[in-house]
Amino acid sequence: MQRVKATLEATFETDEAPHSERADLNRFDLSRTLHGRYLLRGDLDAESGELLQAALSKLSAPRPAEDGTRDPRPPSQRRADALTEVARRFLGAGLTGDEAGERPHLTVVIPERDLRENQGPAIDGASGLGVDGPRVPWTPWGGTLSLAAARKTACDSDVTPVVVDDAGVPLAMGRTTRLVTPSQRRALRVRDRGCAFPGCGAPTGWTEAHHIVPWIDGGPTDLDNLVLLCGHHHRFLHHSKWRVEIHDDDKMPWFTPPPTPLGPCEPLPAHRNSTPLLA
Repeated sequence: MQRVKATLEATFETDEAPHSERADLNRFDLSRTLHGRYLLRGDLDAESGELLQAALSKLSAPRPAEDGTRDPRPPSQRRADALTEVARRFLGAGLTGDEAGERPHLTVVIPERDLRENQGPAIDGASGLGVDGPRVPWTPWGGTLSLAAARKTACDSDVTPVVVDDAGVPLAMGRTTRLVTPSQRRALRVRDRGCAFPGCGAPTGWTEAHHIVPWIDGGPTDLDNLVLLCGHHHRFLHHSKWRVEIHDDDKMPWFTPPPTPLGPCEPLPAHRNSTPLLA
């Protein structure tokens, strides 16, 4: 039906562009919800839609496990993950040029007293606020992050730490530093061959460098403190009690699940050295 309509429009073509090609009608809304998530709505012309489809197509394809287990993500989640990956790669390449002399990157603002504490602020489960008031990292766009999300951002990003007092007044601003060098990333790709989490093995292009001892806690940026993880397992590791260690004997990452009621769990080898495991 769509082709028939296009054929008729071409047959009776006028100087006015068909409705499907009117770029002046394009709309894209990105709004933050009360829950801190973002809602997307859009309407694109045919060419812009095709460009977006082409950009997302490969990145949104299902990624079954090596044992043939189907990708559990529904198509809508795969497309959302792909859109985020496109933005991450685009910003990482610095293709938008400089703004005020620097590449665009994520700035995270953290209260000074939280930097001095080893543990995150005490959070009231009902309100999501610190027991003595709001004490969460936030971004220039007005969004808030959990401490775990801020730590994940600091793993492998262009980071500018902005330290503020209780009133939000900046006290200090550090230099933006690229944490993982290109040569280190190449070495990680050779060692981990993709996401190292047991049972995953997502390709290296999908991975981020995770600091085993968090960078914000003084963890060094060297191979013995880094491991490649896909976005899903990077978030999972920051929000779970799994532990990662680089063993001295093989210099490979090993993953230890949290203990069970029956006792501690045995460490699991990285994906490249393991048999398929559902994770």
